[in-house]
Amino acid sequence: MLMNLMRMPRQDIFANPELEISQQQQLDLDVMVERRLTREPLAYILGYREFYGINLLVNSSVLIPRPETETLLEHALFMALKGMETSELVVADVGTGCGAIAINLAIHLPSARIYALDVADEVLDVASYNVWDHNVSDRVTLGKGDLLEPLSEPVDLIVANLPYLPSGRIPTLQPEVQREPRQALDGGPDGLDHIRNLLSQAPGKVNCHGTILLELDPEQVPAVEELARQYFSSATTSVEQDLAHLDRVFAISLSGDGGN
Repeated sequence: MLMNLMRMPRQDIFANPELEISQQQQLDLDVMVERRLTREPLAYILGYREFYGINLLVNSSVLIPRPETETLLEHALFMALKGMETSELVVADVGTGCGAIAINLAIHLPSARIYALDVADEVLDVASYNVWDHNVSDRVTLGKGDLLEPLSEPVDLIVANLPYLPSGRIPTLQPEVQREPRQALDGGPDGLDHIRNLLSQAPGKVNCHGTILLELDPEQVPAVEELARQYFSSATTSVEQDLAHLDRVFAISLSGDGGN
């Protein structure tokens, strides 16, 4: 909080112990501390969160990006750069939130076109600001609607970090997490309501050579494996682990007529 208030990196604060803050800065710091004592997430207090090397505006309308979601982003970049070479890759980031995934994809895939989709105006307002702030407005198109419904064309890659916590688990979460928007956390009784709906919409929305990447709770992998077989019988699936060595990213790679 002090680094943010003084606009100084940590090492400069420690290297200059004689520095004093102004009376106004002290008042501002007191307000920040009081907010944190109520267990408000630090990212909401500071107004930003770092994700994959960039700072993103966040507020209480959006989920705070998690480090484990960087695994989802990295796998999306790997699939795009190594296994899905097309002249113009088209990607859908479903449930974009603050735009963390869509913006990083646009930064690292300059020839790609990205759809950043979400269901609420207040969420898309945050994403819109971040898209503008990182100068990728020419390649990121925002869309409002239920999951894949806003898409006007089939895409090559669907990346989705949708709410996947079972409803009954929400009250057991730490207070900071419970201050985040419930609609960004609650995945229904088994946590798979949104993922189930996404996969039911995906035929016709993803190209026959395309890939779907989902962030999951490790315990949900078998159930999503069954859903993948239900909607894409000829697809192959794989699972990627996050930095904690937990199954986190579920990949559905289509082939033949699997996307039709």
